Amino acid sequence: MTTARRATPDDADGITRLRSELILSQPLDPAWPALCQEQLAERLQPGGDARAHVVDVPGAGLVTCALALVSPVLPAPRYPKGLAARVQAVATRPGYRRRGYAKAALTALLGDLEQEGVTLFELHASDESRHLYEALGFSSDPALMRRTAVPRSPGERHTRAAAGGEWNTIRQLADAFSRLDTENGLQPEEQWTLQVLKLAEEVGEAAQAVIGARGTNPRKGHSHSWADVEDEVADAVITGMVTLARLRPDAHEHLTAVLARKSAGFLQPDGVPRQPPTADHAERVRSPRFPDEGLGPVGAGGPRGLSDESRDQ
Repeated sequence: MTTARRATPDDADGITRLRSELILSQPLDPAWPALCQEQLAERLQPGGDARAHVVDVPGAGLVTCALALVSPVLPAPRYPKGLAARVQAVATRPGYRRRGYAKAALTALLGDLEQEGVTLFELHASDESRHLYEALGFSSDPALMRRTAVPRSPGERHTRAAAGGEWNTIRQLADAFSRLDTENGLQPEEQWTLQVLKLAEEVGEAAQAVIGARGTNPRKGHSHSWADVEDEVADAVITGMVTLARLRPDAHEHLTAVLARKSAGFLQPDGVPRQPPTADHAERVRSPRFPDEGLGPVGAGGPRGLSDESRDQ
């Protein structure tokens, strides 16, 4: 029988790593995990608002965590002590799933919280973890809504203002390349064709960098870093912008309009992610001009990690 133990401040690093690597599903600036670890260690202290249970495996260390944050609410018949808990993260490392670790950790966590008088629990369930939560008494509530206010950094206004300057540089590059190709006797359609092929080449180099970063080519091993991937993706983005600028003079405005149209299927007007699109919805947001074009994978649930708080099976 799997036994989960109550987490201590010393477990903050392991819990933060699980959350960052398996739940947030995107590479983070190292400052964010460090900040989360520091805050979690403090909040796991006696008197803090964090509660967690973890499962350790000999030789592997901490492989599962269930983390909740307790908050006060106004008392009501269903929560007479005025305490609520949001299950912030439930995660198990790949290779240790389907062994009952997540269930053991979450069951122990809920038991401790109930002993404290918490009777209102909330969480975000992914499709893969929903059955676990339902087995522990959770149920869906269509009345619940969510809003995320993303704070703006002090330099955001400057960044937006600088966008026009970036497009001026892109336009200068596009004009220079077009002038050189014209001097070499290439017709406009030949220039556009070569430029699009150049874009495909840059995307291919980014894909090769990913293979190198993951070490999936047995002959080359880990030949790249994720920093190399970032540089190659930046090259592809720049080449794409230059390509668009060579195809049409209103490239900046056109990209802005296409971005607004495409993102409308994934974001609400206030910027909050919509529910993952169905296959039918994803089909509808495809471009009418290019039937095979789409912002995200059809029927794949949209971009990974938008609001998924669980990787626990």
